[in-house]
Amino acid sequence: MRWGRGKFRIIDGAKPPFRRRPFHFGRPTSPYSWRRRPSEGRGSLFGGWVFLFVLSIGAYVASKLPPPQKPITGELHGAAMASDGDSLRLDGRRVRIEGIDAPEIGQSCRRGESSWDCGADARRRLATLVEGERTHCRLHGRDRYGRELGICESGGRDIGREMVLSGLAVSYGLYQAEEETARQRRAGLWAGDFVRPQEWRRSKGEPDEMPHRAGDWLELITQWIEDEVRMVAERIIGDG
Repeated sequence: MRWGRGKFRIIDGAKPPFRRRPFHFGRPTSPYSWRRRPSEGRGSLFGGWVFLFVLSIGAYVASKLPPPQKPITGELHGAAMASDGDSLRLDGRRVRIEGIDAPEIGQSCRRGESSWDCGADARRRLATLVEGERTHCRLHGRDRYGRELGICESGGRDIGREMVLSGLAVSYGLYQAEEETARQRRAGLWAGDFVRPQEWRRSKGEPDEMPHRAGDWLELITQWIEDEVRMVAERIIGDG
């Protein structure tokens, strides 16, 4: 074998010696492997979108299933007073209305260029629902603050459902269909811009509170997907 400039030819059937390339974990072994990287990147991006799509389908299907039932730990009856938009005092005890989340006292929301005290409006709406009526709450344990968790009715109406339909509370484990109805009607909070109460509490350094029903992590996934889509849409509109 004779070597030339960048070329060789075989003499008497001899073959050039085989030289094995050293293997390095995580590095390409071929000098031309860089040509495949753009397609690999596109494949990863496509896989991410497929995963997001499958996750969305799963969250949608789960949201249509009936919520799991929790054992009743007690019942309360009598005249109630609203403490804020999603809790009240009944028979000397504090009751957190299960399955909803209302703006906190001191929380503001926006309609167009102006802001409004959505926390105070939520409390007034709840006060109107229980005023002059006998309230009945079926209790399902306590929340992290020691309040009773309960599904409450007043004047024959489900208080949580009425609060969400009015747009002055959002779903927090229950009443997803009612929230969608309020959103479509642009009722209450949905007539403008607002921060979900859970996010508002987090911004104030308050501890997180999970939704009240088991399995509601699916609702959080759904909400996260909605927020991500909304952010992307806002960026596209802004760039346009």
